[in-house]
Amino acid sequence: MRTKTRGGFTLIELLVVIAIIAVLIALLLPAVQSAREAARRAQCTNNLKQIGIALHNYHTALNSFPLSNTVAYYQAPASPANQTQWGTWSAHALMLGYIEGQPLYNAINFDWTCWYGTGQYINSTVFESDINVFMCPSDGLAGIGHNTFASNGNGNNNYVGCYGTTIEEWCGDPSCTGSSTGIFAHLQCYGIQHVTDGSSNTMAFSETLVSDTQHWTKFRDGIAAGSHAPGTNGDVTNGIEAFSIGVAKVTQDLQQCSTWFQSQQNPPWSDDKGLRWGTGSPGVTLYNSIVPPNSQLYPWSGCRYGCGGCGFEFGQYENVSSNHPGGCNVMMADGSVRFVKNSVDMMTWWKLGTKAGGEIVSSDSY
Repeated sequence: MRTKTRGGFTLIELLVVIAIIAVLIALLLPAVQSAREAARRAQCTNNLKQIGIALHNYHTALNSFPLSNTVAYYQAPASPANQTQWGTWSAHALMLGYIEGQPLYNAINFDWTCWYGTGQYINSTVFESDINVFMCPSDGLAGIGHNTFASNGNGNNNYVGCYGTTIEEWCGDPSCTGSSTGIFAHLQCYGIQHVTDGSSNTMAFSETLVSDTQHWTKFRDGIAAGSHAPGTNGDVTNGIEAFSIGVAKVTQDLQQCSTWFQSQQNPPWSDDKGLRWGTGSPGVTLYNSIVPPNSQLYPWSGCRYGCGGCGFEFGQYENVSSNHPGGCNVMMADGSVRFVKNSVDMMTWWKLGTKAGGEIVSSDSY
């Protein structure tokens, strides 16, 4: 009787086939990831364009860009109505009506704060709301939660307004109004008429990564360090500006921030970065154009002098960052969106942040 033999794979042939499939998968995965990131970056760009349209529609209606902080009141146990200048509403909140957020805008009680005290609870429904246009899809932490009392959302924010090369924009005296070299300032409005450097050469918004208490990674950690003011040995002067201090002293400050952070066995963190779109605090919805994006020399989100143990909101240095390979998206004052490379020169970054510095910046320099 004849025996019929069946063909089959040898072990070596099977291993070769598996190896070929593994190589193909290894080649395919980066391509898929790259395609997905390209789509996320495009969505991020679109978010900034929507913010740019809202910014200019606001300007058309009111002849100025919005305040970075609004005046608000909160109810304290010792006094029924004390004025406060932190924890108040942001430029993002003021633009809600121009990004199809009119119902949220109408629900805000602007007579109260949004971040703390009684106002935190009065405005919690709006303050905790997630707004997709304020969250970059490339940031995996945006929208997933914080150390918060949030009940209906997290209210995270990836897009921050520029207050230029001003190092200490915060003004703690209730009677004073801050100034800045950028588009935004504390309790002060600027308009397109103030942008004498040209709206296409001046940054209005950039993106930043959201922080949380579980990720001690680069660009997500805020620090509070030291006791001296930027470039000085005394108290911080309101409105102090990088160009007036000089590169050497600013660089010395930045290096001290990095050295202090790296020297800590358990680096302190602050989850304030991108915590809420609703509050107009520096470091939360604002940045200054001192440290270039995703800096490897100064790999922290923010640095605050003179307040050890404090969060870095209102800190002297507030950096921007992204998960996009090679750089981050920036929206200029004319509403256009550019991609600024991580390798951008620090002085170019400074110049892009000022609205009336008289600098000429070539588009191929960033």
